[in-house]
Amino acid sequence: MRIAFYTATLLELGAGLEKYLIETAHDLSELNGVQVDIFTMDDAFNLKYGRLHNLYFLKKFEPHLLYRESLESIKSKLGRARYIKCASFKELVKHFQNYDVVYSRNDITEPFFFKFVMGYKRVPPVVFGCHIPHVYPVAERLHARLHNVLFTSFFYNWLASGVCAFHVINNFTLDALSRQFPRKRVTKIYHPFNFEAFAANADKFPFAGRLASGKFNIVWVGRLVEQKGVRDLVRLVDQVNATHADQISWNICGDGELKPLVLACRDKWKNVTCWGHVSNQQIASVYRQGDLFITTAKWEGYPYNVLESQALGLPVIAYDIAGCNDMIDNGINGFVVKNLDEFAEKVIFFLQGNKLPPEAATHLRKKIDRQKIYADLLALFETSVADRSRNHHGSR
Repeated sequence: MRIAFYTATLLELGAGLEKYLIETAHDLSELNGVQVDIFTMDDAFNLKYGRLHNLYFLKKFEPHLLYRESLESIKSKLGRARYIKCASFKELVKHFQNYDVVYSRNDITEPFFFKFVMGYKRVPPVVFGCHIPHVYPVAERLHARLHNVLFTSFFYNWLASGVCAFHVINNFTLDALSRQFPRKRVTKIYHPFNFEAFAANADKFPFAGRLASGKFNIVWVGRLVEQKGVRDLVRLVDQVNATHADQISWNICGDGELKPLVLACRDKWKNVTCWGHVSNQQIASVYRQGDLFITTAKWEGYPYNVLESQALGLPVIAYDIAGCNDMIDNGINGFVVKNLDEFAEKVIFFLQGNKLPPEAATHLRKKIDRQKIYADLLALFETSVADRSRNHHGSR
């Protein structure tokens, strides 16, 4: 089977979707009879797209944020899989003719391109992977509310009308899409994260920085954007530091448009360090130096930073949101909390020396059966090809 992974945006972004595509393409291409290649639009397209995207969100466009990860690092992790950038949709469609199935993402741009530019009938069967939240459970800001209206509208249903199946990565999205698309195949398959390989990076790619010696090191990793709850992170630092500043070191790894808020927090508190973007290879070394991982994200799919921190044995505190509550069982491998006060209480719980049960270190690993995940993913692709063929012959 030949599988094309497609996202309009560059792999160099280095976020969760890109990690998923790279690792999955590498591992599937190692199987007999399977070849996976990753397609994106080229750099010129992404510079224009980035400007339009940021204009919509009323944000300043910073081109360097398109290139968090180096091309050399990406290619080294792809193995037999290839990374191909296309300058036009005509070129992209021509490439797709050499594949059995196309796996893309559920963001509004890709369904739009398939519907109006490429045409579903001109490409192999398409499966959408829901790597961005289809619906935000809590939509506090205008753009989040607009997102929810658009993604649950008849217009989105029309854009996605040619898709063969949806791949979802948490229970909340499974329920939402099963209701919205009752006649489409919707399948939940978790990320096939390789815990052992990621943990080994801590030795292979050491981080040049050193976390504070003799302090309780809290690690936060993510893009410095609204989705990741940066404002709550700053409030959490203020709340916990009010009583425990001399015991803690806060280590914030990431870059993004809300960086000024984090820098202001660093200037206010001497125990806050902003490490900037840390490469996907070196971040394991940061986790290994930590005592606790926290994520203040307001919405997620199936967050890689939780998987990564668990690979290095860190307990996790997160909000009780989709994705995080699929991965964290209260009191076993961490805590999911309802509000900022409860968040601060759990941070202090660990700061005071409280521990999780012995099974915490392996709890999440038991949920990730990589062999079964890849078998399920291939089965989804094969079924989509068969469904497309059956519908094609039935319409003659």
